[in-house]
Amino acid sequence: MQKKLCTIFIFISLLLFLQQSFAQQEILTFKQSTIDDGLSQNSVTCIYQDKLGFMWFGTQDGLNRYDGYTYTQFRNERGNPNSISNNYIWDLYEDDDHVLWIATFGGGLNSLDLQTGVIHRYKLNPDDPASFPSNRLFSITEYPNGTLWLGANEGLIKFDKSSGESELFLSHKNSDKTLRDNYIGIVTADDSGNLWLRSDSGLTRFHTKTHQTVYYQRSPYSNSVSLGNVSDIQFVNGKLLVSCTTGLLQIDPKQETDTLLLDASSIQMDDRTPGFRNVLPLNNKRFAIGTNIGLLIFDSKSGKISTFQSDATDDKSLSHSNVLSLLKSDDGVIWIGTRNGLNKIEQEKPDFIHIRNIAGKKGLSSKNVNSFMEENDSLFWISTTDGLNLYDKKNNSFTVFRKEDSKNNELQTNYVLCLFKDSKGNKWMGTRSNGFYKIDSGNKITRIKPANATVNKTSIHFITEDKEGFIWLGTGGAGLWKYDVQKNTIKKYGPAKDGTGTSHSYVFTILQDSFDNLWFGTPTGGLNLFDPKTERFIYFLNNPENKNSLSNDIILSLYEDGQNNLWIGTNGGLNKLIPKLKSNMFDVLSSEKERKNDSLFVNFGQEQGFPNDVIYGILEDSHRNLWMSTNKGLVAFDIKTEQVVKTFDVSQGIQSNEFNQNGYYKDRKGLFYFGGVDGFNIFHPDSLVGNQFVPPVVLTGMSLFNEPVKVENLISDTKEVTLTKNLPYLKAISLSWKHDMITFNFAGLSFISPEKNTYRYMLKGFNEDWVAAGYDRSATYTNLDPGDYIFKVQAANSSGIWNETGASLNVHISNPPWLRWYAYLAYFLLLSGLFYLFVRHRINQATQKIKVQAQIDKARTQEREAFRKRSSRDFHDEAGTKITRIALISELVKLNTEDKPEVQNHLKQIEENLQDLNAGMRDFIWALDPTKDNAYETLTRYTEFAGNFCEYANIQFKSEPISESLKTKELNMAERRHLLMILKEATNNCVKHGKPTTLHFYIQHQPGKLTLRLKDNGSGFDIDQENTGNGLNNMRERAEALGGALKIKSKTNGGTTLTLTLETTRLGN
Repeated sequence: MQKKLCTIFIFISLLLFLQQSFAQQEILTFKQSTIDDGLSQNSVTCIYQDKLGFMWFGTQDGLNRYDGYTYTQFRNERGNPNSISNNYIWDLYEDDDHVLWIATFGGGLNSLDLQTGVIHRYKLNPDDPASFPSNRLFSITEYPNGTLWLGANEGLIKFDKSSGESELFLSHKNSDKTLRDNYIGIVTADDSGNLWLRSDSGLTRFHTKTHQTVYYQRSPYSNSVSLGNVSDIQFVNGKLLVSCTTGLLQIDPKQETDTLLLDASSIQMDDRTPGFRNVLPLNNKRFAIGTNIGLLIFDSKSGKISTFQSDATDDKSLSHSNVLSLLKSDDGVIWIGTRNGLNKIEQEKPDFIHIRNIAGKKGLSSKNVNSFMEENDSLFWISTTDGLNLYDKKNNSFTVFRKEDSKNNELQTNYVLCLFKDSKGNKWMGTRSNGFYKIDSGNKITRIKPANATVNKTSIHFITEDKEGFIWLGTGGAGLWKYDVQKNTIKKYGPAKDGTGTSHSYVFTILQDSFDNLWFGTPTGGLNLFDPKTERFIYFLNNPENKNSLSNDIILSLYEDGQNNLWIGTNGGLNKLIPKLKSNMFDVLSSEKERKNDSLFVNFGQEQGFPNDVIYGILEDSHRNLWMSTNKGLVAFDIKTEQVVKTFDVSQGIQSNEFNQNGYYKDRKGLFYFGGVDGFNIFHPDSLVGNQFVPPVVLTGMSLFNEPVKVENLISDTKEVTLTKNLPYLKAISLSWKHDMITFNFAGLSFISPEKNTYRYMLKGFNEDWVAAGYDRSATYTNLDPGDYIFKVQAANSSGIWNETGASLNVHISNPPWLRWYAYLAYFLLLSGLFYLFVRHRINQATQKIKVQAQIDKARTQEREAFRKRSSRDFHDEAGTKITRIALISELVKLNTEDKPEVQNHLKQIEENLQDLNAGMRDFIWALDPTKDNAYETLTRYTEFAGNFCEYANIQFKSEPISESLKTKELNMAERRHLLMILKEATNNCVKHGKPTTLHFYIQHQPGKLTLRLKDNGSGFDIDQENTGNGLNNMRERAEALGGALKIKSKTNGGTTLTLTLETTRLGN
């Protein structure tokens, strides 16, 4: 905490010191903008900043919106009702609904909806008494919300925004309670319901509710000041600031006091008293005042007044002395509208004081500044290409020494290259092609004429002193000189290649380090190290094949930092000697150089962030930063991290991007001086405030296929894009899939060096990382997939302070028709149809195959049935005939052998076998007959058999009726045979072994199931003990072959029940 407080104290002290050092003259730089920069007209009558941060400038020929880069003009367009009604703009005001109200001179009142761009006009129509009262307006204010009060050429107008109705208040000669006159130039509202109105002869107070009017020709409460023409009224912090003929008056309505802050008659500009036009409070005690002959900056606390006027020879002065309008924007920029263009002061208290030559003005003798030398706290010597200057910092005045001006000096040239003050207080001066001079305590300039040499035609580029008191001079073309002040002699070290002299005849810079080593920098001869004992030199040169050699052979500056590092500024970047400085560096580097083959340096330049590789001068601040002048501004370099900290260019207040050799100096109080081609800068590195304003970020435009999209501007042929609001006010937008080239434009609304604002952006949903855009203010995307995205952009101001909230826009890109829901439905239906057709095709193929196979099977079946029928018929005929014949023959034999019992017995056996054969043949023929291939015929065949068989055995056989539905249940030959054989075997066993008196046959037919049951009342048997034999096993095997189940239930003397259950769905295959 103590360290932080100490830092704050030092910072404030430095600011106070700088203010005191240059207290007598406020130095401000004006940046001009005219019609050549895009302004619609040069007479800037009003200035306004809207709620987003855009600047608006009203002129006598159009309205302008400015984003720091470009002007967007709004002008009257004949035949276009959505344009402003008149180009002469007097005043601007934005309400809470983002409507910009525009007071025009000749076109009445206009409202511009900033969100939609829609313009409404309110004009006087002489033929309509209910129309707007006046076309000539001067001022707008709102009180309370919803009501506008307008100063007009014809009186005071009350305007209701919602209804559009207006009421006019006029003066009446016979009433002192009305307006004094109808010309109302300024309308300002206080917080008590009063309007304060200006006129040519005083001040009027008008109450918005009672309409009571009070007129003041003198100061309202003290009555001590005559007001005269009132030109401006501002209500700030509960007080009125009134600019009038007498001067600047402050009125406190609540305290009922008034004070004349500034008497205009006390100011003379061009031998004239300025006419105050407008006032801009910069803070509680500091005011900017626009006049007809210039700008005033007035400090009411100190009474100090600084005046600024236009100078045709100075492009950094006001563009015109007739000031029409003033405004301070949110970032602290002061805007000045004049008769000849717009001006801005980017920093009221600039970081860099800029002293320069202005043609025809007293001051610095030349634009080109070569070197500096401190005389004392207030006096400073500055050498230029056109004279020597003694600068009085307190009075901001210059005394110029030229060869033509003074008889008290021996100066023979005005081109002064270098200055140096030695340890004894002697001041030395080196010139171009004219030797060197000494300046005594009375500022007499004496030419040095050594006893042993002629030096008067030699250029002296650098002068310094060693610890023994010798003066060392770097010359142009004559090598290195060592000057003995006591003996007035020079020892010369000319150029040589063998180490006995310098590596080049020019010596640009000299340094004796803390360990008494002498270093010399040359152009194209590299770096030289001198050994005073042996008077020999070591040369360090660039080796293109060794990156750790010297980066360039043109040496412009040398510097030893606080940690005993040697830094070398060259024409090709900054170099650091790797070994730290120490005693006997000559001996150390002689062996190091040989051993390391010149790998003795670390190089820094544009690859490390330097703006330029030409290093003219090097200074060090208290934080171990090196400050270097280049051909593209200043660069601050952190020695500890070896990283660039900050760069500064001409847009940030430095004299020019180009500096000069030897033009750098640090005085005893830590102020830095850097000179270049347009004067010099003075600053303290610890007092650089920079731009602390966090810039609002806005989307300024969007293009599709490089065509700007505007509100209600339909871009695509299908009319899929409509902006309902201007882009800065829009939260989301929907685009067509056809819009595959989208460009977003954006701006950070900080007007302090806006060209130094930097940007980064991302399109969330496309890339999740920020894209560093640098100074570029647009982002283009192509071939984006349909979907939802968020475009985000952030901006940093000229000092690198980021607005991390930034601006964003939700972007929806619709699917093409072939990717929308109805397309997917169509795809589904199409695929379903194709699938259906495919399935139908396969079904048809399978059906056709089945039909063919069925036809084949049918043909086979028909052929087989025909064969069976034919075989059955033929067998019946053939076998029947044979059996009948055998029976007849047997009968004949029987008749002829009645007397032979043995033969009769054999014939009886033949008869019985014939009967059996006949029965078997009948079964076989029946089986062959295809007309009997169903369950009904099979069961009928069985019942016939069982009836005959039981009747023969004297057993009563009873059978349930056979259902006609069984005729449809086909059975193949094997199934018929298995079923019939099971029933016959069961019947045979019943009769043979059971000896029953009755046999019942039950038939139960259900869907998918057929149950057959035989039940007798015979003797039965024990199933567990009875040997079943082959008969019962055959029955079970046949039942399994039918896919059915055979169950036998029996007990001794209890009868037997046989149940056969068949699944009819499995039969007939």
